[in-house]
Order: sequence, then C-alpha cells, then structure tokens
Amino acid sequence: MSSRALAVMSPCRTVVALLACASTMACEHKGPEVSIAAATSLRAVMPELMHAYDLAHPGSHSSATYGASGELRQQIEAGAPVDVVVFAGERPVDELIKEGRVDAASRRIVATNELVLVGTKGGPPVTFETLLTLPDGDRVAVGDPRTVPAGEYARDYLSTLGEWDALQPRVVTGANVGAVLVYARRGEVAAAIVYATELRGVTDLVVKDTAHGDHAPHPKVVAAAVHGGRTEGAEFVRFLSSSAGGKILASFGFGAP
Repeated sequence: MSSRALAVMSPCRTVVALLACASTMACEHKGPEVSIAAATSLRAVMPELMHAYDLAHPGSHSSATYGASGELRQQIEAGAPVDVVVFAGERPVDELIKEGRVDAASRRIVATNELVLVGTKGGPPVTFETLLTLPDGDRVAVGDPRTVPAGEYARDYLSTLGEWDALQPRVVTGANVGAVLVYARRGEVAAAIVYATELRGVTDLVVKDTAHGDHAPHPKVVAAAVHGGRTEGAEFVRFLSSSAGGKILASFGFGAP
C-alpha cells in the first residue's frame, strides 16, 4: 500500500492497514513472529525490547504499531491482526479481557510511570494545583481522555483538585502523549501533562511539577496476549515481565511494576 493511499484513509482504517502491513511483512521472515500493538509512550523503548527478545529467540521477528491505547483497543475490536497488546493503562486491556479478546491469564503489569507537568525553561512557574492562575490566554495540553490513558490520568487528577471543569476553555487535547509533548516543545501551550519518560533526551522542556498526594495517579504499563494470536504473544509478555525486560524498561526511565 502506498503512502499516498494511507494518507487519504481515515485514522481508524489507517491503523488497521498498518497492522495488516506489519503482519504481511512479518510473514516474509522465517521462524516465530510477534505483532505488537503498543502505546505511543513506548515508542522509544519498544525497539530495544523487540531486539532483545529476537536475540533471545533465534529466528523470531517482532514488529510494533504505535498509537493511543484506546484507539488501538478499537482496532483490535475491529479484528486487526495482533498477538500482543502493551498499553499505557489498565482499563483498555481490561475492556478487551471482558470482551474475550485478550487472555486474562497472560495479563501482566510490566512497568510503572509518573505523571508530570512540563513547560519551557523560560515559561511561568506553575504546579498542578496552580494551573488556574496561569495568565488569560495561556493553554494547557493533555491527551484526549477518551482514548489516551495519560489524558485520563490527567483528567481524573485535576478533577480531584477541583480544576478540571474550570480549565476546559484553555485545554488543548492531543491524539497521543507524543502529540502533547510536541505542543509543549513548540511553545504552543504554557504547560503540558505527560509521562515522566517522555522527557528522556528532551532538553528544551523542564518538569514544573510531579503528580503527588493521596489522589495522584499511578500509571501502569500493562501487557497481555491476544486471543487468536500466535502463541509467541504470551512468550513476549513473559519476556517483558522478566529481569531482562525490566532492565531495558528501567534504562528508559520506567519504574518497576
């Protein structure tokens, strides 16, 4: 499929097409194959994880498609060919389990993360509790709470602080956590709410605040094998849960399960 053809497709059909292409390309390789649907927040660490897995399983070939966890869940519900899901939250995985699309016995929390408020170095000092004090016109970027776990965490946390409703006129939503980070790096918003791991290698932004207190979210990275997928899917989940997988995740800033 040409890039021109993909460009005119709807976002949902594009993800299905990409997953199908990944599956087709994997078929060109001999040996075990693993097709992974991974949250955008894992786009930096997943290549290292797949490389290590393939080295430990000679002849295997792993491929990943990235997107917002909620959108990937919808694609799996639509029949996208996937062996493993690795999402940035528990809810989208658990919904697939309830629908009988994911193996509950294979479900593992493989890592954790932190929710942080970031902004440019020269930007105004601000915390989660003081977002409403930003000057008029200043905007705050978050992931779309309907499909992006980071956005859902942000919405729930700001709701407990009594700020979410009042912030709505100045909230800019991103299709995934990577898009939210881009808004902040371009200076299009005064602050953005992302995962701490998004700041790895980023020098033009600083952490203004970290979610804290009794109501602070505890983001989790959850993996599970998809029913009807290749048996290697469950093996990949076990690798993510192993000490080898944990060391790679830790090297990219993720916390222990």
